[in-house]
Amino acid sequence: MLDSNREFKDFFERYFDAVCRFSQQITKDGDVAQDIAQESFVRLYERRGDFDALEKARSFVYLTARNLSIDWLRTRKMTESVIDLEEEEKYIDLPCLHEITYQETLRLLREAIKHLPPQMREIIRHTLDEKTNNEIADAMGISVNTVKTQKKAAYQKLRDMLGKEYFSFLLLLLG
Repeated sequence: MLDSNREFKDFFERYFDAVCRFSQQITKDGDVAQDIAQESFVRLYERRGDFDALEKARSFVYLTARNLSIDWLRTRKMTESVIDLEEEEKYIDLPCLHEITYQETLRLLREAIKHLPPQMREIIRHTLDEKTNNEIADAMGISVNTVKTQKKAAYQKLRDMLGKEYFSFLLLLLG
């Protein structure tokens, strides 16, 4: 599964950004989150032979990132002499599964978007940035009708790539 360096590198490239974002949700610090994600993957690499399925390796790396993020929060609070047990419990009871699902959904969506034609890809990225059709048209120098037509076609292609039910769930999850 992750026995070869190539397989591990592919796994790392596929999940590193999502694990960083996950850790940043807890730490609220991008640099710390990146360090935690790196450490999580180092620990996975050290134990890569223990996993017989990618799902187990993915769960391990997210759980490791979660635990390291909580440890970082505890250490920071100790050095600041400010212990807010209620805030700490919020992260300990963090709906980890929801966040992992959300990050994995975003990763799958980004992968599917990469396969769209360039103009559609750009329109969808603007849409995910919550820009209106008029703002997208202005930014891209195209008509609003072109934006609408391309967006509709892009949604259809994404629906075909991801499956209708999954695409609907994805839109619901992402708001």
